[in-house]
Amino acid sequence: MNNTIFDKPLTVEQAAEYTGFSVAYVYKLIHLKKIPFFKPEGGKILFSLDDLKNFCFRNRQAAEYELQEQAESILNRGRA
Repeated sequence: MNNTIFDKPLTVEQAAEYTGFSVAYVYKLIHLKKIPFFKPEGGKILFSLDDLKNFCFRNRQAAEYELQEQAESILNRGRA
């Protein structure tokens, strides 16, 4: 993916390339309203790079060590 596309809205094909999804799956996400998109004047479907980044990096799952650190932090709060 070349850097010039980051300066303008992305097409469905470019969004698929960026996310690693198939074009068909991107269309399915659009249909289900699971991915944010723009459709100016009812025309071509477009995406912002920031929206795609936010979509791809949501629902982060913590690693086991992070969960352990959180648990220890909570348990140690009352011991100070």
